[in-house]
Amino acid sequence: MMYDFLPVSFVDFPGKIAATVFVSGCNFKCPYCHNSYLIQMREGIKSEKEFFDYLKKRANLIEGVCITGGEPTLWKGLKDFIKNIKELNFEVKLDTNGSRPQVLESLLEEGLLDYIAMDIKAPIEKYDMFLKNEKDIENIKKSVELIKDSDINYEFRTTVNDKLLTLEDFASIADWISPVKRYVLQRYKYAEGVLDKNLSGTGNCDIDFLLKVKEIVSQKIKEVLIRE
Repeated sequence: MMYDFLPVSFVDFPGKIAATVFVSGCNFKCPYCHNSYLIQMREGIKSEKEFFDYLKKRANLIEGVCITGGEPTLWKGLKDFIKNIKELNFEVKLDTNGSRPQVLESLLEEGLLDYIAMDIKAPIEKYDMFLKNEKDIENIKKSVELIKDSDINYEFRTTVNDKLLTLEDFASIADWISPVKRYVLQRYKYAEGVLDKNLSGTGNCDIDFLLKVKEIVSQKIKEVLIRE
C-alpha cells in the first residue's frame, strides 16, 4: 500500500519534475537497501486522498509521478492508483525489481506507464544474495525481455557496491541485458538503516571501481550513466 510521498523531486523521474510515492512491502532482501523500513508491509503515514489532493493543487508544477518502494508491483491496488494518476494527466514512472512480469505486462498493455526503471541486482548466478524466493529468477528474466520489447522509455540500473560484486560480475550483467537502451550505475553510499551493513560495508563504493565498471559495461552498452 502507499506509505508516503515526496512532494517534489528533480532526480527520480528523468527529465521530469515529479512527486515520488513510496509503497511498502518487498519480496527481496538487498543488503544495501536504504528503504529497509519499507520491506515489511506498513500502514501509510499519508493517505491516497492527501496525495491526490496535493497533485490537483500542483498541476502547474508537477509533470509526473514516480512510484517506488518497497516493490510496487506487489500492491494489489497499484493499477487503480496509476489510473487515477493518469486521469489527472500526469506521466508515470515505475521502479521495480522485475519479479512480477505479469503485472508489468498488464500495465504496459493498458498504456499506464511512461517510464520503467528496473533494478538488475547481479548476474543471474549471484541473484540468490538478494532473493527470498529463487523462483523469482525466471520472472526477472521475463521482465528484462518484456521491458526491452516495450515501446516506452526505460532504464536498467545496478547499485555498484565493490564488496558485493566484482568487475567480472558487471561484464556478465552487460552480456546478459545487452542490447539495451540505457544502463545506470548507482554508486552505493552508506547510510544508517541499510539492511545489512556487514555485507554492504559502512563506506561508500570506491570511485575508481565505479569508473572501471563503466568502462567495462560501455563496451557492450551504448548509453551508460553514473548516478551519484
